[in-house]
Amino acid sequence: MFTVQRHRPSPWLAPFVRAFEARSQRLDVLIVPRPLPARPEHFLEFYLADRYRVREAATGAVDTAPPAVLVGPQTYRRVDVLLTGQLDLFTIQFTPTGFSALFGHPTTVLTDQAHDARSVLGERVGEVSERLATTPDMTHRVAIAEAWLRRLVSGAPEDPIAWAARQMTRLTGGVRVAELAALTDLSERQFERRFTAAVGVAPKRYARILRFREALRLHEMGDATGWAAIAHAAGYVDQAHMIHEFRALSGETPERLARSLAPARESGSS
Repeated sequence: MFTVQRHRPSPWLAPFVRAFEARSQRLDVLIVPRPLPARPEHFLEFYLADRYRVREAATGAVDTAPPAVLVGPQTYRRVDVLLTGQLDLFTIQFTPTGFSALFGHPTTVLTDQAHDARSVLGERVGEVSERLATTPDMTHRVAIAEAWLRRLVSGAPEDPIAWAARQMTRLTGGVRVAELAALTDLSERQFERRFTAAVGVAPKRYARILRFREALRLHEMGDATGWAAIAHAAGYVDQAHMIHEFRALSGETPERLARSLAPARESGSS
């Protein structure tokens, strides 16, 4: 099990960064595989000791992650990660529109991708990584990351798409796109185009991924008894609909995916 520390960002950074997270673990076994199904998050992850190995789900080809990796929302199970050795990770977790707002890149370049962060954000990422590696203290690591990000914040008012994405996340996908478009004073077509550019995923698909992740969370927390109850609580029409969505977004049935994720569950404090 990973040791996990999470810190909230400073208030001025909160519109762009959801959290900072540090995870560490020494694995005595040779390799621990972990599936990566569809997920909505954007994040920048620094590997400060051993790095993940990444296995393509379609081909089985294995590669080693770069020292810092920039990952966008994933709409299907594209890869599995293979955990091994001494792991020391520091992650900047962006809000749905935070990456685009901070760095000025359309988030669509990250969708279903994981890039060497230096190739997208420049060599400054390497300097930040070196500074993070000099201290194991979480507070100092957060200060290093915030000092880097501070110069990128313009202080502009929040974009309506950022508000809409936050509402969709809060409601775990349980809101109609037409309603959000109306509330942001945009046509549905304008809203879908701007949302996709900022978040990296079309709004309806983003809502599907949020609902899928909510079902996984309910199962993990034991908040509902049985998959039928989870399907209802997560907002699916019925259990059959949920099973169909799980297969589309993870390649597995709910029960099989839950079993495969169980050995790699992480624990820690916020």
